[in-house]
Amino acid sequence: MKIIKVFIAFCAAAIVGIAALVVGACGTNGAFDGAVDISEITKDSVKHGQIVTGEVYDIWDRFAVQEKEEDGETITVAGYYTMLMPYSYHEEAPVFIGISSTIQNEIDGLEQMRSEIEGIVNDEASADGYTKMKFRGKIARLDDTKLLYLKVSVAQLLGITENEAENYIAPYVIESYNGSDFLPVLIAGIVLTIVGISGALILFFKDAGDEN
Repeated sequence: MKIIKVFIAFCAAAIVGIAALVVGACGTNGAFDGAVDISEITKDSVKHGQIVTGEVYDIWDRFAVQEKEEDGETITVAGYYTMLMPYSYHEEAPVFIGISSTIQNEIDGLEQMRSEIEGIVNDEASADGYTKMKFRGKIARLDDTKLLYLKVSVAQLLGITENEAENYIAPYVIESYNGSDFLPVLIAGIVLTIVGISGALILFFKDAGDEN
């Protein structure tokens, strides 16, 4: 009777583990699936904590920067940029959102795109073949200070007041993010599945051997 209870416990662990595997791997913002394409987020649909991925381009400005001094050189620790939301190409008016990174090659890419857009706007460069970059990020609501900086950036870009700029902003930032909120669930699922199936098989074959 005790062996049966233990066998049932292992089976239950395996079932829970498999469920955790599915949620951890394929659930919303899971380890492998669930991220929303950047081109699909809108001013009305974007929300805090959302994982997004896709190509970014049309970086119009840098509205904030964090720097540090190292060996007498100023190094950018984090850059915050004003990005035109791709969906708004099909809208009557542009909508901007923040995008940021602390990873140097991503900062360099964002800065390159900003420079290229500046050249296009000033008729100093062609709009053909400008830089795009694959980006994975996590949506966060902008704090009051950075939101003000974004408003100032958009107001200057569009030649409008800061109050008017609110109509052209999604008050969020896409922060570079390569992790997964569901990774611990995925790991727990793997462990439970292995323990559950292994334990159940050991008891099954042990019981079958005892009967023979």
